[in-house]
Amino acid sequence: MTKKRLGPAKVDRTFRPHHMLEWTMATCVVLGMLLLFIFVRPQQPESLASADAAQAMLDFRENMPSASTANRIGQVTVGAAAADVLEVLGASAEDAEAAVDALRRTGLVDRKRMRPGTALTAYFDESTLQDDTSRLIAVSIKPNARHTLLATRQADDSFFVSVLTARLVTSHRRAAGRIETTLPAALVGAGGTPAHAAALAALFPDDPALSTGGQKGERYDAVFEVAEDERGNFIENGDLVFAAFNGVTSHGSWYRYTPGDSGRTEFFGSNGVAAHPFLTRFPIGRVAINSGFGQRYHPLTGQLHLHTGIDFRAPAGTPIQAAGDGIVTFAGFSEGYGRHIRIRHKRGYETLYAHMSGFAGLAAGATVNSGDVLGYVGDTGSATGAHLHYEIRRNGRYVNPMTLELPSGRNLASEPEEFAAFLRQKAMIDTLRGGTVSDMLTASNFLPVTQPTSP
Repeated sequence: MTKKRLGPAKVDRTFRPHHMLEWTMATCVVLGMLLLFIFVRPQQPESLASADAAQAMLDFRENMPSASTANRIGQVTVGAAAADVLEVLGASAEDAEAAVDALRRTGLVDRKRMRPGTALTAYFDESTLQDDTSRLIAVSIKPNARHTLLATRQADDSFFVSVLTARLVTSHRRAAGRIETTLPAALVGAGGTPAHAAALAALFPDDPALSTGGQKGERYDAVFEVAEDERGNFIENGDLVFAAFNGVTSHGSWYRYTPGDSGRTEFFGSNGVAAHPFLTRFPIGRVAINSGFGQRYHPLTGQLHLHTGIDFRAPAGTPIQAAGDGIVTFAGFSEGYGRHIRIRHKRGYETLYAHMSGFAGLAAGATVNSGDVLGYVGDTGSATGAHLHYEIRRNGRYVNPMTLELPSGRNLASEPEEFAAFLRQKAMIDTLRGGTVSDMLTASNFLPVTQPTSP
């Protein structure tokens, strides 16, 4: 028994003077459809965006229905959602909604609305192309650079989605030169991203200007990963793997490497030494922890709240040391923290030391170095006993001092096998840069750039 296909109700467009209201409504429907066609901007099948789209469909040949099909292409716009586009291309309202819902269930398409500009290729049964609505056989979209989706009609008239994931090959690109405007602009112009510029700047914390773009004339050299498909088409940028900088206030070079024993990726200097931690997790040494970071019931109020730091157990009077170099921004008393000190560090970090019994002669505005004594453990403020409450904030947000990714200061040169593996990767990166000696940043000329003198 052939299942009757549902379609939209036909509109009677015959003009009858005594049915003026019906004629007006019909006119509105026609105008509405014309406007929708304008929004959708359907294209002819010959105008595929690229040969890649056609190639992607060849990869789906086994998933396509056996019926003879014809395809039409439309584009999601601000004024026309995906289901609207399919209806304009000729699908019934029911088929359009079913196909779009199936695509959304993959999790690769926005649950509410596809992005404007998303192209949909609709495949119809050729035998129904003369009807007001055509039998939708399949719908193909490319929601991102990695994936292509094909929703095909099943025997029960539901739609099943096949997902094609591009096979990626990792290659590398180099960006090197002098800053003309800003470091992000320079890297983006060479095929990198603002994220690469931020990662490079983070490796040189002694140069605060670099995090905001650097200065004209400063030299940079960066190598980053690039993901490409099997045909060599660019898919997306990957991680920064090498960074060198020759600026007014800082200079150096760093190689990204993942030791086999720890699995922790860090940047190491050419001598195999990782960046030294600029903050410590243990401002009074490795002592017992009373309470960790996260949600807990407050010991005094009994209310569930976020415990914003780590409580270290220690006898009253234990010296508290600065976690890193910085400037004291507050040294005083509050009801909750008791006597406490705040220190502003580089890279947007801030530390706080609370419940102190006394200060070591410090006041707001004082400069401290890592390891300097700030004060002593106590139980002032909202405390049930002597301990240090220690917080770290990054760009104003609380972070867990125990899980925060900090440089290790590890020296691979003391580990022969690991150091040999690092040197092999370093040699590969140097080759990518055009040889072991860069034309622009050689060991002999890698010196600080001097500020230009006034004429």
